Amino acid sequence: MVQKSDTKQYWFNEKDLIKPIDWEYIKSLPEAIQDALELYMRGDISIGKASEIARIPYREIDSIRAKAKIPYHI
Repeated sequence: MVQKSDTKQYWFNEKDLIKPIDWEYIKSLPEAIQDALELYMRGDISIGKASEIARIPYREIDSIRAKAKIPYHI
């Protein structure tokens, strides 16, 4: 399990987002997916690596990312 950060040091600023992140949706996901998304939001890994950690296809993790309203990091 990835340690969640209380300070939420993500590569984006939540106040700057057009749509807020859907934290309730994220909390409803399996732990492996939550961990992968947390690492992705920190900028530690790519979305491709997140799919490997979550053990789901790239398109599925990207779909989950979009549904959770997590911005895409290039």
